[in-house]
Amino acid sequence: MADANADTRQSMLSTARSFPAAVPILIDAEAGIALRATSSGDLAAMVEQCRDPDMIRWTTVPTPPGGYQLRDAEDFLALVAAGWNSGERLGFCGSIDLRLQGDGIAEVGFGLHPDARGRSIMTAALHLVCEYGFEVAKLQVIRWRAVVGNWASRRVASNVGFVFDGAVRRSLLHRGELLDGWVATLTRDDPRVPQRWLHPVDLCGDGVRLRAFRARDVDRIVEACSDPDTSYWLASTPQPYGPDSAHAYLLGITELAARGVGVAWCIADPDDDRCLGSISLDGLGGYAKRGEIGYWTHPDGRGRGVVAEAVRLVTRHAWESRLATSLLIRCATGNAPSRRVAERAGYREIGIQPASEPLRDGQVADLVLYSNP
Repeated sequence: MADANADTRQSMLSTARSFPAAVPILIDAEAGIALRATSSGDLAAMVEQCRDPDMIRWTTVPTPPGGYQLRDAEDFLALVAAGWNSGERLGFCGSIDLRLQGDGIAEVGFGLHPDARGRSIMTAALHLVCEYGFEVAKLQVIRWRAVVGNWASRRVASNVGFVFDGAVRRSLLHRGELLDGWVATLTRDDPRVPQRWLHPVDLCGDGVRLRAFRARDVDRIVEACSDPDTSYWLASTPQPYGPDSAHAYLLGITELAARGVGVAWCIADPDDDRCLGSISLDGLGGYAKRGEIGYWTHPDGRGRGVVAEAVRLVTRHAWESRLATSLLIRCATGNAPSRRVAERAGYREIGIQPASEPLRDGQVADLVLYSNP
């Protein structure tokens, strides 16, 4: 332990800087950004940033009665100065910082003013800070943590090459409440290249449009998954099925995309954009690109041929994008509508997987396997 403490002190001494004069300026000319020490000239923008609803929702910025004030920004500036002077917390304008924890470990935190979002600025900033951490602070590991659901922050970490380690239940204290937290890691030996994140690109066909799911689809998802036919064949759907279940579904399909193992589309009416169902392509995370297509339909979408068209669109997209080298659809033997969709989309029956699908009434059905030639 004594040696570890000595290493920690040495690491802090190597990164301590007289604030603000000796704080390094990190520049990415191609991205058009520079990281520098925070100054009194930034205080007004810091107040704006810390009053932003997304900052309040996802970070631990103070929320005093009356809202974040200039004096709160001044207190934070003093904290940043103290961190640089001691070498414990290396903060730059904008804001992004490294919190050194000893033993070659640090945690990164960042937030962006609303006016700067959507321009890949934070990705470039995180690249710069990680390089500084590994090359100057001699770090071995940089960790990222965020409240589950903060996809914008997770996308930034993924773009820089952080490897997602998982979700830890009740691991982050957020405004007096313990919330589930994500954690990802970047080591000094990692390649720092973007992790694969699959995107549901828009696909248009005959009488149907495939698009990403949106928050406004929740009510339609609830209606579809509360339908007796859907509930019977998809016994894994919780019943009763409410908005919380729909939000959990949306979280789950976004997680598949973020891990690069699957992608799901909303089957939408091209005229009024109503959700008519869901179609997914998953199983893409293994050593072989064996994809499986799954789907469910809102009652309004049945008997219109939209799901078969959706399967044709996803199949063509999978081949053209080289997402898969083989495609499979599995349907319970008694689920005639689902089987007709596969057949009308050009899939052929290749076999039976016995006793593989639990149904709502407790039976375990055989599955018919369909393959696209």
